[in-house]
Amino acid sequence: MNRLAFVAARVRDSFWFVPAVAIVLAVVLAESVVVLDRALDIGGLLIIDVGPDGARGLLAAIATSMLAAAATMFSITIAVLALTASAYGPRLVRNFMSDRGNQLVLATLVSTALYALLVLRRVRSGDDEFVPSVGVSLALGLTVLCIALLIYFIHHISTGIQISTLAGGVRVELAARMLHNYPECVADDRRPDALWPLTDGTDHEIRARSDGYVADIGESELVAAARSGAARIDLLVRPGTFVCHGDLVATVALEDDHSARAPVDERVSRVESAVRSAVAVRDERTPYQDVEHLARQLVDIAARAISPGINDPYTAVAAIDALTAAFAGTAGHADPSPVVVDADAHPRLRLAQRRWIDVVTEAVDAIRVYSTGQPIVAERLLDLLERLASRSRDAHRRLDLVAAADRVLRGADSDALLPEDRDRLRAAATWTTEEAR
Repeated sequence: MNRLAFVAARVRDSFWFVPAVAIVLAVVLAESVVVLDRALDIGGLLIIDVGPDGARGLLAAIATSMLAAAATMFSITIAVLALTASAYGPRLVRNFMSDRGNQLVLATLVSTALYALLVLRRVRSGDDEFVPSVGVSLALGLTVLCIALLIYFIHHISTGIQISTLAGGVRVELAARMLHNYPECVADDRRPDALWPLTDGTDHEIRARSDGYVADIGESELVAAARSGAARIDLLVRPGTFVCHGDLVATVALEDDHSARAPVDERVSRVESAVRSAVAVRDERTPYQDVEHLARQLVDIAARAISPGINDPYTAVAAIDALTAAFAGTAGHADPSPVVVDADAHPRLRLAQRRWIDVVTEAVDAIRVYSTGQPIVAERLLDLLERLASRSRDAHRRLDLVAAADRVLRGADSDALLPEDRDRLRAAATWTTEEAR
C-alpha cells in the first residue's frame, strides 16, 4: 500500500469523515435551495406554504430535534463501544468507528440540523417578506429520512453487537488480508531469498526516530527509491512490529554505479528519506497490512469468552470457526518470496515476512492457553488444525499443524476432565497419527 492509499484508508474509516462531507453538502444545498426559491415562484403539491412565523417555528423544531437525536445516537454508540471493549476486546472498537451505517446516520442527523438552521436565517417578515417554501419542504423531507435512519440505527447497532456479526466482519477482512499476503500465484516481481546479493559489511543503517507500531509499508515507493539511488534496501520490520527510538529498521547497500553522479552521502540520504516516508510508524496497530492484528481480534473474542468471569465457550467456538474460514482459503498457498525486483529484474528490496504457519499457530496457541478444562473449545481447535492440514500441500507445514494439535491436546488435559472428554479429544485428533506417518 502506498502512502496516499494508506492515508485515504485511514480517513475513510474515521468516524468524522462522512459527517464532515455531509455538513459541507448541507451548506451547499441550503444556499442553493434559497437561491432557487428567490429565482423561481414554486408552489403547489408537496410544497409547504407557511408564513414567516410558521417557517421559523418548523425549522427551529427540526434543528433542535435533530441535534437531540444526534446526541442520543452518540450516547448509544459510546455505550456500545464500552460494552464491546469490555466483552470482546478493545481491538474491535475500530470496527464500530469505521462502520458506514453508524457514520451515515450521524451525518444525516447533524447535516439536517445545520441545513434547517441555514434556511432559518433566510426567512424574512415585514415589507421584504420571504419564505423559502422549497427549503422548508426539503427540511421536512429530510426529517422524515432522519426518523427512518434512526429506526435503522437502533436495529443496526443491536445486530452489530452480536457475536455472529462481529466475528463475521473480522473473518471477511482477515480472509482478504490473508489472500493478499499469501496469494495463490507468485508475483512477477518476487524472487526467493537465495537471490539476495551478499553484502561486504559496509551497509548503511537506518534507525527509528520515534516509538510505535509499523502501520504501513509502501513497497512500490521503496523499490523506486532503491532503483533511483542504485541501492538495495533490506527491511527488518514488518507491519505490526513495535519499534523504539533508535531501533534498526533497515539497512541500505549501495551498488557500484558509475553512471550515478550524486555522491555517496547524498544517495544514502535520499534512500533513507524514502524509507522513513514509506514506513509509517503509529501509536496503534492498524488492519490495513497487519494480518496478525486482525487475527488477534478473533483471538480476543475467544479468550475473553472462556475466561472465568464470562465462561461462554460457544462464543469462543464461533470465533474459532471464523478463524478456520479465514485461514482455510490460503492453507494450500506457499509463502511468498521476500525479495522484490525492479523492472530490470534487479533485486531492490527484501521484506521481513511472517510465515503462514506462524500466523496460524500463534492464534491457536493463544486460545489454547485458556482452553484447559474446556473440551468443547479444544475440540474445535483440533478441527481447525485438521481442516487446514487437509488443504495444505506442504509436508513441513502439515507437521507444524500436527505439533500444534499435540499442544492443544496436552494443554486441554486437566484433572477436571472426565474420561469421556479425554476420549472425545483423542478421537478428534486421530488425523494427527496419519499425518505423522
